[in-house]
Amino acid sequence: MDSMTLNIPISDVKVRLVNNGTDALVAWASCVVSGAIKLDNIAIRRGQDGSLFLTYPNKRIEPTGRTHSYFHPISSEAAEAVQNAILTQLAALARAAQAQEDRVS
Repeated sequence: MDSMTLNIPISDVKVRLVNNGTDALVAWASCVVSGAIKLDNIAIRRGQDGSLFLTYPNKRIEPTGRTHSYFHPISSEAAEAVQNAILTQLAALARAAQAQEDRVS
């Protein structure tokens, strides 16, 4: 399929903020891809430059220390679709929190 025609609908995006997260953790997210597959426990992290990025669940395999991903996007288009949907929801939560704070002040 041509990447220009690729359309990956992302729905049911949920974001749960984390207070005092470790490893630059900001929130946990979940979403549904193409109305068919639910992805849970996606971490939203803040990079050293302040940018936000997603990390996907994985398991460290002992004794090698290598990691095994449970799931992750396999195309840049899919990764971008999931990231855009989740970060859009995070931004909406931030706007709602700011509006609530403005009403209280």
